[in-house]
Amino acid sequence: MSLPDSPLTTASYNVYSRWLHWILAFLILFVIFLGWNLDGDDTLRRARYDLHKSVGILILLLSFVRLGLRLAYKAPPEPPMPKWQALAARSLHIGFYVVMIAMPLSGWLLVSTNVRPIPFFGLFDLPHLPVPQTEALHDVLEEVHHLMAKLIIYGMVPLHVLAALKHQFVDKDEVFQHMVPGLTPRPILNWRWIVPLGVILAAVVLGYTVLRGQPLATGNPPVTTPAEAPAAEIVAASAETSAAASSVSAEKVTSWTVDKAASRIQFATSLQGDAITGSFSAYTARIDFDPEQLARSRVKVSIDLASVSSGNSDYDSTIKGADFFNVSVSPKADFDAKSFTRTDATHFIAHGTLKLRGVSKPLNLPFVLTVKNGVAEMNATVDIDRTAYGVGAGEYASTDLVPAKVPVTIRLKARAA
Repeated sequence: MSLPDSPLTTASYNVYSRWLHWILAFLILFVIFLGWNLDGDDTLRRARYDLHKSVGILILLLSFVRLGLRLAYKAPPEPPMPKWQALAARSLHIGFYVVMIAMPLSGWLLVSTNVRPIPFFGLFDLPHLPVPQTEALHDVLEEVHHLMAKLIIYGMVPLHVLAALKHQFVDKDEVFQHMVPGLTPRPILNWRWIVPLGVILAAVVLGYTVLRGQPLATGNPPVTTPAEAPAAEIVAASAETSAAASSVSAEKVTSWTVDKAASRIQFATSLQGDAITGSFSAYTARIDFDPEQLARSRVKVSIDLASVSSGNSDYDSTIKGADFFNVSVSPKADFDAKSFTRTDATHFIAHGTLKLRGVSKPLNLPFVLTVKNGVAEMNATVDIDRTAYGVGAGEYASTDLVPAKVPVTIRLKARAA
């Protein structure tokens, strides 16, 4: 059984395609402006990320529906126009279909490079796509995702809007009525302008204002909504949820003091096949962490790179030198984590940023934590791509001499302050 045609099919797209056109226009603009507003340091940052993912997946699904309708229904006839203009219009339309599918798909691939869940409006979690969970691939996909967003906002949308306005006010044909029946060139002040103008305005305003929480203060910031809650639940948060969150925020997050005599930060690598193991003896660690209050937990570690020791003075000099850590210019390595995921009773993931040699990159740090009688023991191992931070220049840039991946092992023992 086929879907019924709209009575306006001769002068416009079918009613389903028109609805989907404006819904997708709103969602695409909204998710892009929301995406450019993700990094605000406030209590609902994680909620915005979850909403961004959910809307992106919805765009992907609706784009396939829109494409199916385009193939199932005949498009209204185009008015006479130069061949180059017809070719440009057709190319732009095809480009929109490609990007509407490729952009959310690249986002899905991007999120699949880490271990965070991919929620769909709090209903269920989508599976990760089968891609390597590496920082290098994450960076490439992130750049592709951002480039497509810029292509839409700075290129395709302006061209699409300008072309529509040209048809409406210069050519005075029926092209605009393909998507807004009745929006004739005269009169200019037609109430049907509410549709396109309302979609654009609502998408921009909501993209910049939705889910804005309280700014995070240094120390132990208050929170009104659990950061790991699904976005749809946060949007419709009940008074009961708010009351429970307020109760949690009244509790102080435990601060921990590291027992450096019983703690180690080590790395392993090799030079032309010769194994090298090193460690850092000087570092500071501010740890405010509670497994029951992950939304309010924070860990910041600063390592004095000049304290590196491998047991070989020649190696140490080289590691501290300009080709590697370049400690005279960048003496510290900083890891700052403000978001955490719990996978089971003792396994967690710290989602943070590592700054090394002036380069900052996202880093997910899986760790095991046990707490007994006020003493916490944490163990973690993570592979760091040295090339992503410019560690290893000149002859050492080759991964044949020094591997790109450097396993870092962290063993900390700390007591509740």
